[in-house]
Amino acid sequence: MEYYSMDDIKMINRNKGHYFFSPDSMRFFRSRVGDSVYQGSGGIYFVTSEQFDWKSPRLYTVRSFNPETGGINTVGEFNEMTRYQAHSAAKKLAEGK
Repeated sequence: MEYYSMDDIKMINRNKGHYFFSPDSMRFFRSRVGDSVYQGSGGIYFVTSEQFDWKSPRLYTVRSFNPETGGINTVGEFNEMTRYQAHSAAKKLAEGK
């Protein structure tokens, strides 16, 4: 199994013509992406956080990565988890649980 860093995921996404990590997209959603990538038999996952305005809490979302297409998909509900919940879910999904 090939392992991907967050830098690899960003590069593949961009090279396949996607804009998920573009500065404009990240700024619009006030998104942040950590360095943790969870990989295993269940797939490749990472966590983003978004904050819609200064008064709103920063909430977290699990994302899946498809290395064939460079696509990023939301797993579960968008922007509804705590940091701990999102990272725990991403790890379990990668493990195939």
